[in-house]
Amino acid sequence: MTRDRRTRTGTLITALAALTTLTLAACSGGAGAATSGSGDASGAQVTLHVGELGSSLTEQALLEAAGEFDDLPYKVEYSLFNSGPAFMEAVPSGAVDLSLQADTPAIFAQVGGTPIRVVGVQASVKEGESFVEIVTNPDSGITSVADLKGKKVAVLPATILQYTVVRALEEAGLSYDDITPVELPLTDAGAALAKGDVDAVASLDPILAQLKANGAVVIGSGLGLTSGYSYVVATDAALADTAKSEAIADYLGRLGRAEEWAVQHGDEWATQSAELTGLPVELAKAAQARSSAGWVPIDDHVIALQQEQADVYTDLGLIQKPLDVSLEFDDRFNDVLTGGTK
Repeated sequence: MTRDRRTRTGTLITALAALTTLTLAACSGGAGAATSGSGDASGAQVTLHVGELGSSLTEQALLEAAGEFDDLPYKVEYSLFNSGPAFMEAVPSGAVDLSLQADTPAIFAQVGGTPIRVVGVQASVKEGESFVEIVTNPDSGITSVADLKGKKVAVLPATILQYTVVRALEEAGLSYDDITPVELPLTDAGAALAKGDVDAVASLDPILAQLKANGAVVIGSGLGLTSGYSYVVATDAALADTAKSEAIADYLGRLGRAEEWAVQHGDEWATQSAELTGLPVELAKAAQARSSAGWVPIDDHVIALQQEQADVYTDLGLIQKPLDVSLEFDDRFNDVLTGGTK
C-alpha cells in the first residue's frame, strides 16, 4: 500500500477532550446522565442529548469554567459512555444526539449502517505531537518498532490504537502479522506490561501519561501516520430537526470557544480537570500542554485521511468491502465553526 506520509497538523481541542475521547474510544459500555440548562414553563424547549466519553462530565465542567454554559437557549442532557462504539449502540434508540470522539468509530458506524454524520472536526494535539504512542518497559531490550517482530503488543482492534500500530509497523518494514496482538482494555494494558504479559502497549492519555510517569519508554507514535483528529458525530434524526440542528451549531460554537479558553488557561483547567478525573495534577498539566485549539474545516483533505484509515481496515479484513467514507460527513456547520467551505 502506498500512502501519503505527510505530518498532519491542525488546531484544536482541549487536553481533556483528547484525554477522555481518545483514550476511552477503545473500551466498552455506558452509564449515567445529567441534565443542565434552562427551559420555558411549557417544557417545549429543545433538549440536546450529548454523549460524553469518560467517567465524569468534563465537557460540561469545561463549558462552565469558560463561562459558555450560561444562558443556554436550550437544555443539555449529558450521558456517559465508555467508548465511541458504545455511543453508536445508543443511536438507534434516539437517546443521544451528538458526541465528541475519535475518528475510528465513525468508520465502523458506517459499516454497521448506524445513522450518524460527522459534523465537526478538531485537531487534537499541537504540531509535532501524537496522542497515540507505543511504549515498552525500559529493560525490555526493545528500542524501536522494528524490534516488535515476534512480540506481544497490547492493542484494541477497530480503534485508532490498532491503526497506529499497523501504520508504525508498516513504516518499520513490518506487517501486522509480524506481531502477536493481545486484546486488552486500556485500563488493563499497563498492568500487563508491568507483569511482562505483553512486550509493548499502544496507549493514549491519561493512561499513557501514567505509564510514562511509571518509567515506560516510547518506541513509536502516530506522528505523521495518523490524522490526530477528533470528530463530532451527530445523529441523522437530530440533524433532520431544524431546531435541534440550530442548537447543535450553537453548542459546538460554545465548545470551541471553551476549548480555546482551556488552551489559554492551561494550568487552571488542568487543575480543575484533574479533580474531576482523578489524574495527578502534574500529569494533567503535561497532557494539557500538548493540546491546541481551533476547528478544522470538513474538506477533501479531511475526507482523504479518513478514507486512508478505512482502506487500512479493509486490507486487514476487518471491513469486508471498500467504503466511500465521504458519506460519513455533513459540512453544514463549516461556515459557523471555521468560516470555510468544502
